[in-house]
Amino acid sequence: MKFSQTASLLALISALTTTAYADALSSKKNFYLITCVDKYEGDYDAIAYYADGPQPKALDWPEKVGKVSSTVSSWEGKTREAKIYNDNWFKAKIAKGADTLKTGDIAGTGDFEGEPFVCFKEAGTILYSASDITCKQKYWCPSVSVSKPSTVRRAFRA
Repeated sequence: MKFSQTASLLALISALTTTAYADALSSKKNFYLITCVDKYEGDYDAIAYYADGPQPKALDWPEKVGKVSSTVSSWEGKTREAKIYNDNWFKAKIAKGADTLKTGDIAGTGDFEGEPFVCFKEAGTILYSASDITCKQKYWCPSVSVSKPSTVRRAFRA
């Protein structure tokens, strides 16, 4: 990603997060890049999908989970993807060295069938678990799309 594209994305995120209307208009799609320890399947990386927004409390199971790999690998410095629905894939590109960022720092970008996402560093806390599996969040990727751009433009004029 070029510096100008990154700067534009950061400006968009800043504008959206400071607008009172952004939450009501933004996409509720959220993806979490996770690493799972499974008693029966072994350790693996996956992408968890929550259709109704970020999880207000830990341990809520995702709507869908797509395996990225059958072993644990680094998320940083490469593009990784998982099938979420039929032929719908989420692709995440986490910056090299992002594992050293502070929690909440922008770490990369994502794409779900043309919808843009921005990815933030997470603390590695448990996203969900059961007796045989525990999945920890590495990165959180919320959508940056809004559903009614004309309403957002009016909000900036006010």
